[in-house]
Amino acid sequence: MKIAFKNGLKKGFGLPGFAMGSAMIGFGALAFESNLDFFVAFASMLFLWSMPAMILFVTLISSGASLILMFTSIFLANVRTLFMVLSAFLNMKVNSKNISFFDKIFWAQWVSPTGWTLIATNPDKISNDNLYSNFKGIAIGLVVMCFFGLSIGYFVFGNLSRELISIPIFFIPLYLIILMLNAKEKIYMVTIISSGVFLIIFYPILDNWSILLSGILSAIPGYISEKYFKS
Repeated sequence: MKIAFKNGLKKGFGLPGFAMGSAMIGFGALAFESNLDFFVAFASMLFLWSMPAMILFVTLISSGASLILMFTSIFLANVRTLFMVLSAFLNMKVNSKNISFFDKIFWAQWVSPTGWTLIATNPDKISNDNLYSNFKGIAIGLVVMCFFGLSIGYFVFGNLSRELISIPIFFIPLYLIILMLNAKEKIYMVTIISSGVFLIIFYPILDNWSILLSGILSAIPGYISEKYFKS
């Protein structure tokens, strides 16, 4: 268990942490450019823990949006994490462990797309009994790296143009795509590739809605490929 936790810490402070920390540099600079207090930006990172939701928060609060609009927008942006938390906890077999409800709630807060991908692909083939300890190490490393990234972006790169600020924010999805494509399970490769193909097909017709549709439709060839390769 301790070995799994240390392995998770190495991941969190390694390349995944650098990817998330780099994205947080962009968010920190955006928060500074939007005249948001550093502690408010830090609190939004801790409580929202989702880049789309954090960007929405900064954009809406700087424009003077109402609390109802902010709550609704952030809720819709963050509802996707519900399924990631459920999937991650199922993979880690949390219900079969003697863990308190508050412990589950606390660690569920730190399930990010990066953490979920590391748990789902499990590149180090850690046993399911030790995945929960491994995830704790990953989460701690990612939170610390994100704090450093936020601080650097806010205090060092806050005067950069908005165009340059937005570049690091795309590091996370690019890293996740590379990680999924390098996974040994064919289902991840098929899902990622088919999602890109669907996006190319539907974007000229549906514009931004094609992103949602491509994500949903890509699950079909992914499911079929899993059945095919297992049989």
